[in-house]
Amino acid sequence: MAKAKRSYERMTVINRISTKWNHFAQASNNTRAAVELSRLGLPYMPWSDASLLPSALQVVLNEIEINARKTVVEFGSGISTIYIAQILSRLGGRIVSFETDAEWATFVENRLSALNLSEFATVVRAPLGPCTLSKNGLNWYNQAIVATAVQDLSVDCVVVDGPPAYKTGYELARYPALPALEANLAQDYVVFLDDIHRLGEQEILRLWTDLFGIEFLSYFSKGNIARGVHGVAHFTV
Repeated sequence: MAKAKRSYERMTVINRISTKWNHFAQASNNTRAAVELSRLGLPYMPWSDASLLPSALQVVLNEIEINARKTVVEFGSGISTIYIAQILSRLGGRIVSFETDAEWATFVENRLSALNLSEFATVVRAPLGPCTLSKNGLNWYNQAIVATAVQDLSVDCVVVDGPPAYKTGYELARYPALPALEANLAQDYVVFLDDIHRLGEQEILRLWTDLFGIEFLSYFSKGNIARGVHGVAHFTV
């Protein structure tokens, strides 16, 4: 009994040290990423609590840049949409981003237009509703709208940062993203899932691994984002 207690106490200390180290590393990585992002020359944009952290966004942009991803589908529009569009404007690609909030979608569209990036980005308003692919009966983006928007695409990069999934009972709200795109995924593609410090997102990674045979790398010190590759990726970021 005493031995088990000592072992538990040691593990508790180790976990606390590990957590503090991850927080320190993440703060350092976010600072460094913010500096690198500023080199893109974009004006200031609001960074909300729902936005990808700078280090997570850098992981996504690195992937698009060095593995030449050209067709990006994003769930949850925002600052990431604009940065991705900026990269794709040079690579000759395009991003389709789904957003549930119509007013926020208009805000992002206006920013894209002001930066002459509308040619490389489409923000699609897709309200939440019943979804045949969801777990636990959770609402997801309107399936018909999503299917229509991607019907002619060969998607080689998926970024999942929506819908909101922080409330109790909504943990698996983001699960349908990859199954919904299955028919339109390129032979070689990458998928990113944000907020993997949460148990719901960790379960989604397990479900996607079983369904699609993807191995995910988890970047807890780089914005709590996971990256999974199907097929060939010439470089690892």
